[in-house]
Amino acid sequence: MAIEIYNNGELVQTIPRVLSASLCDKLDGTLTFDFTALTKNTQPILPGMVAKHNNQYYNIVRVKRGFTSGMESNTVSCEHVSYLLNNAEYNLVTFVFEGTPIAGLTELLAGTPFTVGVVEPTAMIECAFTDQSPLNRRSVLMRFADATSGELEYDGYSINIRAHRGSTVRKMLMDGKNVISLSATYDSRKDTQAYEVNLYKRVSLSVGDEVNITYHPLSINVDTRIVGLTYNPFDCYAIHMEVGDYMPNLLAANSERLEGISQEFHAANGRLESKITSAEGSVSLLQQNVSGISTRILDAEGNVSTLSQTVNGFDARITSAEGAIASVGITLDGFNTRLEDAEGNITTITQNAESIATRVANAENNISTVEQTANKIDWIVASGTSSSNFTLSSRVISLVSSGIDITGYVTFNALKTAGQTIINGSNITTGSISADRISSGTLTSMVIQNSNVKIDGSDITFSTSGGIMRTGGSGLENVLTFSSQTMSIGAYSGSLTNSLSIPMKTITIGYSTSYTTLTLSANTTASGTLKVVGAVGFYGATPSSKVAVATLSTSATLATTITKINELINRLKTMGLV
Repeated sequence: MAIEIYNNGELVQTIPRVLSASLCDKLDGTLTFDFTALTKNTQPILPGMVAKHNNQYYNIVRVKRGFTSGMESNTVSCEHVSYLLNNAEYNLVTFVFEGTPIAGLTELLAGTPFTVGVVEPTAMIECAFTDQSPLNRRSVLMRFADATSGELEYDGYSINIRAHRGSTVRKMLMDGKNVISLSATYDSRKDTQAYEVNLYKRVSLSVGDEVNITYHPLSINVDTRIVGLTYNPFDCYAIHMEVGDYMPNLLAANSERLEGISQEFHAANGRLESKITSAEGSVSLLQQNVSGISTRILDAEGNVSTLSQTVNGFDARITSAEGAIASVGITLDGFNTRLEDAEGNITTITQNAESIATRVANAENNISTVEQTANKIDWIVASGTSSSNFTLSSRVISLVSSGIDITGYVTFNALKTAGQTIINGSNITTGSISADRISSGTLTSMVIQNSNVKIDGSDITFSTSGGIMRTGGSGLENVLTFSSQTMSIGAYSGSLTNSLSIPMKTITIGYSTSYTTLTLSANTTASGTLKVVGAVGFYGATPSSKVAVATLSTSATLATTITKINELINRLKTMGLV
């Protein structure tokens, strides 16, 4: 039967023959039609047009145009017009109904392009679809048919609900030599058996037929139903058949292929499955039952994301095609994350009710870890040859490292006694520093002071008797001593320091008329010596160096003697003594 193409309800072309075609019909509501046809000298086929075949109408959702060996062709993907009910304009807020199936279907299709066809179930039903908003109208149609214990069947723009699609008289599927291949799948998780049968030639079989499969080499002998057929309606050969247990689909099977995307839902007997596949090979899977939920997303490049959730925990994992991994695990016992790139760098975080631990490692074996509990925090940074450890608790801080470098403004408060110490760069500012010993190359201070001695910017002050001393051969030797109003330079005992050398050009004693007397006295036990080297001056006279004066002979005359005396007086004058 030819394919008719309509645009806005007007027939634009008829395609009597095709290069290839595939019609897929399933009990779960799937009804799609694909074909490839030559298009030379014909009007182009475009998405949005409608294809009619065997009294069924299909929306054209995807067209691939091209040519091979000079022949132009169109590859067309279609879905049954009932898929229009997936459009947002037909969404419902809720659907609550009580009554006969035909009345419910009439209410459900109101405001849509579709009419009510044959409705075989007659028992009164009650249904309320309010679990999500908005409600997809096609999904509600599938669920409504399940509520009537019937099965949907399409007839153009009419929608039927059959009590049983296909033949109820069981057919022997393996009778004769028409079956060219058979495969069986047993799934313990779903508790189902499914079979795929390829027929050499199409026979009188349709979706929903009750069949028997008997094949002794595979120990198969089952009564089941045809749940899906895929075949070329223009070629009676090569028929693919899906046979197995039909499960009413409470969420409605939905196979949308807009822009090459296929989407399927299956939900029944406490299980939900969803699969979305793109033309490029990307896949999204969802599985749910009373034990948990699991999802898996895979793109064409090999990147994978998985998610698993149960009452005991939550696990998520993302893996790139290059080998990078990100994972998260949550249970009542704790929380775990892990990030790993393709180069081998790894970051982990582990958390429970008592502690938090983090770990960062790279491919060069450098590792840093932080462990935190309610009473302690531990840091460790390690390489292949060294490590630094830092522990912080409520009572102590412990730091172990081969080197410590502190940059910035550091303040220490309330150490052993009350006070504050500030360290900033090369400066230490504090009230007081108590130490048994301070070793320094250069000590700079405004004031150095103890109970008896004070050294400030200009003076050394002794508050009581004391002095400056040095260690001698047999004990301490006085260098400069103060006692009451007396200052002593040097020591008293002969074995200690008893000489004073003043290598100065000028020595001034007394700075006013009140302090003009210098008294030099000899020690009571030994003669004191005053030795002057160089020029000497008294009473403001210019200092004069030593001058030799010759002695007189015992026979000197009076005139010579007077001259010598005047010479001595003149020498004394030069020193300021007369």
